[in-house]
Amino acid sequence: MRNLPVLFVTAALVLLNTTAVAQPPPSSLWYNGDFDGVGYHANGVNTSDPPSQVYGEFDVFGGGPPASINTVFSDNLLSTVITGAEFEIRAGGPFGTLVASGSTQTPVVTPTGRSGFGLNEFMVEVTGLEITLGPGNYWINVEPIGNGTGRSLNTTTSGANCVGTPCGNGMSFLLPEDTFTSTNFSMGVIGTQQPEPATWVLLGVGLGMLLVAARWRRSFQSKKPRTLQP
Repeated sequence: MRNLPVLFVTAALVLLNTTAVAQPPPSSLWYNGDFDGVGYHANGVNTSDPPSQVYGEFDVFGGGPPASINTVFSDNLLSTVITGAEFEIRAGGPFGTLVASGSTQTPVVTPTGRSGFGLNEFMVEVTGLEITLGPGNYWINVEPIGNGTGRSLNTTTSGANCVGTPCGNGMSFLLPEDTFTSTNFSMGVIGTQQPEPATWVLLGVGLGMLLVAARWRRSFQSKKPRTLQP
């Protein structure tokens, strides 16, 4: 992790949502936690830093339904003008199988209400995705695209308000250092985890059997002979 000198650059952010949001973001399936004010690592392309990425790991639990991802995001201290964002998700490690990737020229940029090192923090989201992930361990990077000046710095976290697993206590992978670290960074995925159609069928069958059993019990009780009182 590099704590480089902070550049003070006035920037206007595209698609800026001016309402600070409470973390974790709604419908988060995994959120690594809020900025702890401790540190950062460069995370972005076309900024004043060399191209840099931060990967974090998250799990989709086995034995459950697939996860449907519609948004991925990272929290970054920004002094660059955001012109886009790109992401990728890999299975089995930061060099594992590429599961999904993409970019957008219209990321959603939202102030988190936190700041550090002379810069304000923003959540940079890639939205409108349709990604299905089965049970397993995944690694994700969401990096802002700047305008050639300023900085984008992914913030560290100790797991405050985290959701899912690992919960602010996993591993990260840093580029260009090409190294693993136990330092965690603020990022996450948003979506749903709904039962598969077959699961709904099983639930329906189970409910139907309960209804039949309840009716049989009521019918049996109504046919029991009455005892005459002396």
